[in-house]
Amino acid sequence: MANFLLTKQAYNQSADHLRKVVIIDGYDTTTEEEFYEVLATQLAYPETFNGNLDAFDEIINDLDWLDEKEIILVFRNYDDFLAEENDELREIILTILDDAAEEWKRTDDVKTLSIVIEPAELAIEDLETIGISYEDEN
Repeated sequence: MANFLLTKQAYNQSADHLRKVVIIDGYDTTTEEEFYEVLATQLAYPETFNGNLDAFDEIINDLDWLDEKEIILVFRNYDDFLAEENDELREIILTILDDAAEEWKRTDDVKTLSIVIEPAELAIEDLETIGISYEDEN
């Protein structure tokens, strides 16, 4: 099963005591720093987070401080996500997320990581460019 889901419309699943829904709005995350700030706030990152790709990779593979068992990252307005950065950074972040979701599937832990992208042409282009499989509701 693919770790990414491309939706036809806005994602409306709500959080509860078992599910953490994190909204990553491209309007608010046009830079790498803004992306890390949004994640740090919504996922309540430990204070030791350094705000770089290596630290992001480590922390997205950990998440042990969260009580919720299902973590869903929802990309909204993806066409603006990291718009002030180069395409390679966006692709690296998607790869880190895909690898982390796969790793969570292999662990004995009961947590899962899923990535949802609301309608965006750039998302399809990015995922296909780097060879990440996805489910498409379209």
